[in-house]
Amino acid sequence: MPEYVHGGDVYSYAARFGAAPVDLSANINPYGVPESVKQAMHDAIENCTQYPDPFCRAARQAISEVEGVAPDRIYCGSGAADVLDRLAAVLRPKTALLLAPTFAEYERTLTGADLRFHTLRADENFAVTEGILQNITSDLDAVYLCNPNNPTGRTIAPALLREIAARCAEVGVRLIVDECFLDFVSGGETLVPYLDTFPSLVLLRAYTKMYAVPGVRFGWCMTADAALIESLYCAGQPWNVSVIAQACAVACAWERDYAAQTAQRIAAERVYLTEGLTACGVTVFPGEANFLLFHTSDTDLQDKLARHGILVRDCSNYRGLTCGYYRTAVKTRNESEMLFAALDEIRKGRG
Repeated sequence: MPEYVHGGDVYSYAARFGAAPVDLSANINPYGVPESVKQAMHDAIENCTQYPDPFCRAARQAISEVEGVAPDRIYCGSGAADVLDRLAAVLRPKTALLLAPTFAEYERTLTGADLRFHTLRADENFAVTEGILQNITSDLDAVYLCNPNNPTGRTIAPALLREIAARCAEVGVRLIVDECFLDFVSGGETLVPYLDTFPSLVLLRAYTKMYAVPGVRFGWCMTADAALIESLYCAGQPWNVSVIAQACAVACAWERDYAAQTAQRIAAERVYLTEGLTACGVTVFPGEANFLLFHTSDTDLQDKLARHGILVRDCSNYRGLTCGYYRTAVKTRNESEMLFAALDEIRKGRG
């Protein structure tokens, strides 16, 4: 089997240790699935005798009303990864610019492309700076950005992000911006209002993280490029989003208060987690999402924490990072305290 490169591999952990871990390796809302979403998925079982709507009409309409984007500018897929695959199949970029480090799925989908990387620096706290503008040149076909970035948790300053979009439009480069974690950023600024200004802009979203439904698989993209939307429908099978996933999406779309409340709670827990990790002797990089990147000289920390029943994300396989970098999700106060206790035991040589 191929090597699994993401967080959330609780299955391998259970096979190894015989029990489920405290999973801090996947950045999922610790407060669980809203009751309205659970009920919607339960009710949808009755419709599983029918094929799913290949055009996800109810889901697109709900997203349209919440996001203020016309339904025909929305394409839905089986998670954001499915949309990324289709974008790569349709756009077929020969040359693309990516951040390093960033989400591995962008690079995976761009097989055969000439990839260039804008490397983020630890001494700049992995912030995206104006230096990226000089890397956006007319010989590129696409630029992929993650905002907030994974695994750093950093957002791109809104003014700089607009400047990047304008630069891409100026030189004729497609810009794909992944906003899948933006709901966790209190006051986070989306590029949705600029879809008309920049027709080659594509925004990627998912309900996976905020509504704690990674097992359901629902994501979407938004763009003013009607021809691209049409091509995405033709790039794979027509029934890629299940009946249950579509019902889940409709319910999630209307849980905006839940998202706003979660973002506030996560912001408070992120401060607590940052302070606790720092007290444990690791270097924590500032982040604005529901996860934190940290560094330690202990390159076996993931395995040591696993023996304490805790799973974190080893980030050494991210391009631009090395051994000793780890990512932990921001979860509940109790889970953070369990992490601190395990780190303390390890530091004392008992792990």
